[in-house]
Amino acid sequence: MKLRKLLFIVLLFVVGMAYAQQMGPIPVNKNVRQGKLSNGLTYYILHNDWPEHVANFYIAQRVGSIQENDRQRGLAHFLEHMAFNGSEHFPDSTILEYTRSLGVGFGNNLNAYTSIDQTVYRICDVPTKRQTALDSCLLILKDWSNGLTLADKEIDKERGVIHQEWQLSRSPIMRIYEEVLPKLYPGSKYGYRMPIGLMSIVDHFPYQDLRDYYKKWYRPDNQCIIVVGDVDVDHVEKEIKKLWNGVVVPANAAQVVDEKVPDTKDAIYVFGKDKEMPYSYVGFAMKHDVFPDEMKNDQSYFIDSYAKNIIAMMLNQRLKELSQKADCPFVNASADDGTYLLSKTKDAFSMDATAKEGKDIEALAAIYREAQRVRQYGFTAGEFARMKAEYLSQLEANYVNRNKIKNSQYGDELRDHYLSNEPIPSKEDEYQIMKQLVEMPALNVNVINNYAKELITDHDSNFVAFIFEQEKAGKTYPTEAQMAQAIKAVRAEKLTPYVDNVKQEPLLDEKKLPKAGKIVGVKENNTLGYKELTLSNGARVILKKTNFKDNEVLFQAISKGGKSLYGKADYDNLQLFDGVLGYSGLGDFSHQDLQKALSGKQASVNCAMSNFYQMLSGSCVPKDIETMMQLLYLNFTAISKDEDSYKAMMSQLELALKNKDLSPESVFSDSLTNTIYGHEARYAPMSLNTLKGVNYDRILQIWKERYASPGQFVYYFIGNFDEATLRPLIEKYIGCLPKGKAENWKETPAYATGKLENKFTRKSETPKAIAFEQWFAPMPYTVENDVLTDAAGQVLSMVYLKNIREDASAAYSVSAGGLLQRRGDKAYALIQTFCPMDPNKSDLALKLLAEGMKENCEKMDADKVQKVKDFMLKQAELSAKSNSHWMDVIDEYVWTGVDFQSGYKAAVEALTPAKIAAYLKKLVSAGNHAEVVMTPAK
Repeated sequence: MKLRKLLFIVLLFVVGMAYAQQMGPIPVNKNVRQGKLSNGLTYYILHNDWPEHVANFYIAQRVGSIQENDRQRGLAHFLEHMAFNGSEHFPDSTILEYTRSLGVGFGNNLNAYTSIDQTVYRICDVPTKRQTALDSCLLILKDWSNGLTLADKEIDKERGVIHQEWQLSRSPIMRIYEEVLPKLYPGSKYGYRMPIGLMSIVDHFPYQDLRDYYKKWYRPDNQCIIVVGDVDVDHVEKEIKKLWNGVVVPANAAQVVDEKVPDTKDAIYVFGKDKEMPYSYVGFAMKHDVFPDEMKNDQSYFIDSYAKNIIAMMLNQRLKELSQKADCPFVNASADDGTYLLSKTKDAFSMDATAKEGKDIEALAAIYREAQRVRQYGFTAGEFARMKAEYLSQLEANYVNRNKIKNSQYGDELRDHYLSNEPIPSKEDEYQIMKQLVEMPALNVNVINNYAKELITDHDSNFVAFIFEQEKAGKTYPTEAQMAQAIKAVRAEKLTPYVDNVKQEPLLDEKKLPKAGKIVGVKENNTLGYKELTLSNGARVILKKTNFKDNEVLFQAISKGGKSLYGKADYDNLQLFDGVLGYSGLGDFSHQDLQKALSGKQASVNCAMSNFYQMLSGSCVPKDIETMMQLLYLNFTAISKDEDSYKAMMSQLELALKNKDLSPESVFSDSLTNTIYGHEARYAPMSLNTLKGVNYDRILQIWKERYASPGQFVYYFIGNFDEATLRPLIEKYIGCLPKGKAENWKETPAYATGKLENKFTRKSETPKAIAFEQWFAPMPYTVENDVLTDAAGQVLSMVYLKNIREDASAAYSVSAGGLLQRRGDKAYALIQTFCPMDPNKSDLALKLLAEGMKENCEKMDADKVQKVKDFMLKQAELSAKSNSHWMDVIDEYVWTGVDFQSGYKAAVEALTPAKIAAYLKKLVSAGNHAEVVMTPAK
């Protein structure tokens, strides 16, 4: 159905024609400074001081791979890479060096992406204390806009990097999509414009072809500059006008024209296969018109978005419930309404599923059947009430945090406004409008059901279905005719309405709670800014109130012991401990019952066990803190067996593990784990044999043992809580728990020592080469060693990026990292490097990895060290405004007495090239070196 007609139907049902005419536009955030230069350049500037003293810079371009001609396939993406390889004011790759001097790291802060119809570059978390640095970031955007040099030698160096990115991205599903995309887009250019392109073109295109694309499409009338953060808006606007003042759009410049996706009268059935496909993936799409960009500034767009969202939420809940039935032919499934695959000009109501082995056709029929059940009978009033409550709860949570929105969120919103006219109201306006619309009595379950009936069709026009599965010798594959017959058969079925089974009772019976405990002691830590309560049952409770996020309270409870207390007979159970408990019930509620009961509540608590600790972790919005406390209590006292949920989880794991060795990356990962731990059974990778050794009852017994002493746990609450409200809840839900006995961990094997080498070959559909190296040594657990280890890894990462990627074109990505890790009573410093290599240059990459380590053990580049220091200091400022950061800092202090906050900046400032090099040499000299290398089999 055409979207305009569909929208008319919804508005008619919801508000009536009179009110529909009064709904009016969605107001634009008045704090966003918008402008457009005479040459067509658009700009948005927004002052945002959360977090303080940083800003994000973007250039969004409404062009991508769809603008390529046939001999340019892949060049839009190639051009994105070249933006970092030389421009008018930043020759060669000096842009990486310069931004690093600002504390901006390549990859995490400095990056870009290319899609079908847009290309976006970003420079994020730039410190704003120096105006000259901010002006330089605008200069970088100006160079990206029209000042790229595109030198011959830089283009040739980047060919290998792009080729390696293509190799890395060639997963089974991507190979299938590349093959079947023309069938999914008959008569449309979308079937031939995957952004990665064709390697036959990437490897050999004439230099001028890239320059032609750049000159033709990278123009101010196709570009938008976005600056968000702690900036002077007037100054930024003035600089933008000055920098782009002389840029002229050529006469008769080519215009961006949307590529259409033709409607199809007949159904499209597509089958694809790949030898490394680990499971069968099935699905269908019912294509419909997109909501017109020019209409998105009207409040009717909010109604449309809400209706589609709530429909998907309710159907996904049904699919999750269905997946837990023993006879269900899929292990998981999902539904959504949005973009049809790649195209901005066609949307679709889509469903997909991971089928159980040999159940492809049945799974396709099953998800289509649930769609038709919705079409014929709609959703129940109960389902709608729960999802409406959940939607409003999420809406309120976002509104509560309206003054702590990060630059990245605003940046994405402004980008989408430029590229597709997505609304940009203030958070206050958005909340008020949405709340009013959602709570309108007229927008009821009947209206939503009528809308669902329009989105979910029962005919062949614009219907697309697919099955992708593993290619195997002697296997019989489903045919397109069988797919069509399955869909036809479902349409002929006489379905029955969905039955909504819901428990109408509270999470727990408070009358059965033990007597509340008392707070018997209070002391304060002024250095780290927290309060410690002691309860009558011995439990210690840490409280740190913050204002970093107005809608967040983080919780954790932790005590010693963990997996170290169990032997070989329980290794399999320990591997699945977290997952099994996560799929279990609580009290009288099954796993599914609990999800329904928590609708409209933003609160969660989960059990987890590490090698040396057992813990609970959770979060909530302030208003739902008692719900979180109830979940805390139940996780200590009333985890219950849920066989259906358990079996569904095991079926999903079995399907994933059965064919995991088809993936070269999975084989490499398992080989790495076995090597660095010396094939220690305690750390063995999960396999089908693991599942065979799992016993649900034994896992529940281990849970009872590990959580039998709540009074020995340390409890942490960090975030925006009201202490006067929280204290009685602590006494009620924690103070009532038994004290239990204190325990400690046992020493368990750590990493394998000595020189370990595991080099092997692996045949795969797309040749893959990967290298991993690890050096480790026992080190004192101090702030200085933590900083030294981290800094050493970052310097090595910079060295490898320059030598291996930029100069040698031997890898698309290469990274190094340093970590000071505590394992029980011991601590280790680790340096790890990871390098997916060009298979044709793997020897060179390995040589450069070895040389980089050797050289930096003797001498480190002072400029690189200074840039690492600047980056670490900037990140420390940002991290200090995160609740999770303080959770980690305080937890470490409680258990070890080491304060990783107070002395951190001083330790970073004290770094010198000589000190880091000496530390790295000491670490490497310990002689514990593991090397795992996978290369393609001949």
